[in-house]
Amino acid sequence: MTEPPSRYEITITVDHGGMPIRGLAEFATAASQAASRRSASIMWAYTARQIVSVVTVYASDRLAAAAIALALVSEALRPVAVSSSR
Repeated sequence: MTEPPSRYEITITVDHGGMPIRGLAEFATAASQAASRRSASIMWAYTARQIVSVVTVYASDRLAAAAIALALVSEALRPVAVSSSR
């Protein structure tokens, strides 16, 4: 019999390299969207040097939950593609 997924909270801390507040707001938007696509939730805070993210996700085990959390934060940190209108 298959066990139902369990809820995991994974904390990820990354250096934001002096990202301006505008960049942090873009991170928040991207993180929320990425979490929504993965049926997860994310809370985050920042210090002068770091972004601390707590990702809550249902997964089969802790390793799977960590992989989802890392993918989510990685996606949120990607630069936003600028579309050109020519």
